Amino acid sequence: MIRVDERVAVAVNGTGEPIGFKWRNANFLVANKPMRWFARREWWKEASRASRGIGTDIIEVEMWRLMASDLQQKSCQQYELIHSVQGDDWRLILVYP
Repeated sequence: MIRVDERVAVAVNGTGEPIGFKWRNANFLVANKPMRWFARREWWKEASRASRGIGTDIIEVEMWRLMASDLQQKSCQQYELIHSVQGDDWRLILVYP
């Protein structure tokens, strides 16, 4: 697996599941039903101090594991995305070769 940690633009369906994303000027189409879970955020790496009353997003993030194909190269790989619901921020964190 390759650790990436880069911001990506994600398209979602009506239930909030990723259906595609854009990363490094390439478009990817999700090929399966993504798997969703929640994980503890590594807040100690992101901020020196949490503001009072910031909410649950400081502790947990929405994680997604999915298979997606690069529309130009026609290759399908597994990816992991983090979705910070509070700021609607999506980050690609892992790519499985």
